[in-house]
Amino acid sequence: MAFTHIWNKLYLYRQKVTLAGVLALLLMGGNTAEAQKKVHDLNKPGYDERPVHYGFYLAVPLTKYNVQRSQTYADKLAQGGDDAVNARPDLGFYTGLVLNVRITDYLDARFVPGVGFYGRTLAFENVEVPGVETQPIMYETVSSTMIELPVLLKYKAKRRSNFRPYIVAGVKPGFDLGKGSNGALGTNDIKLEVEKMDIAVEYGIGLDVFYPYFKFAPELRFSHGLLNQHKRIDGLYSSYIQKLTNHNVSLIFFFE
Repeated sequence: MAFTHIWNKLYLYRQKVTLAGVLALLLMGGNTAEAQKKVHDLNKPGYDERPVHYGFYLAVPLTKYNVQRSQTYADKLAQGGDDAVNARPDLGFYTGLVLNVRITDYLDARFVPGVGFYGRTLAFENVEVPGVETQPIMYETVSSTMIELPVLLKYKAKRRSNFRPYIVAGVKPGFDLGKGSNGALGTNDIKLEVEKMDIAVEYGIGLDVFYPYFKFAPELRFSHGLLNQHKRIDGLYSSYIQKLTNHNVSLIFFFE
């Protein structure tokens, strides 16, 4: 009797039951379509699970020397001189390749060798050089062509849709292929020379952006040289300097 009663109720309200069933199917279908759309919109799913991947990068650094002045410079000031030695920032360029090795879900090791082109400038103010007309300010630029071999660790946050922020840190050995001087002619008093090798500590932040066919990542990286680049030679300009270290702030664009 109970079953017959329920059947009669369903028969009496069959139109409402049918309508409710259709609405439920539509809602389920809509949710399924939305889920499929989300999966479809996720670019390069599983890309970061690859054990190894490759790429290349382009970078624009703002570079300068950090200057530590010598005792000769301090003595000159103590005698009433108005000489000054200051570093001026310059733009450079470097590019290279990427070898990325997955360590864990959130940690990668990266080897990003490249070649860099730099020109770092020192401004000498009111320096009297024998045989050279004294000017209020003289700019001397040391040009370098560097082979750089950064080794970095990359710690990644959890991926959100097609975006994944990260931080990176490591060390960067570098070797100068150029002559390592400002190329001054005529007098050694205005000549500067630098060492051929440097090691820098690097760290930065970036954002992985996943596209259908590649991953793009803008990165802001800071680099601080550890070795004294100044090579002491005979000359007034050189005698004013005790230590030079390289410092860069770079905007880097990765394509992987």
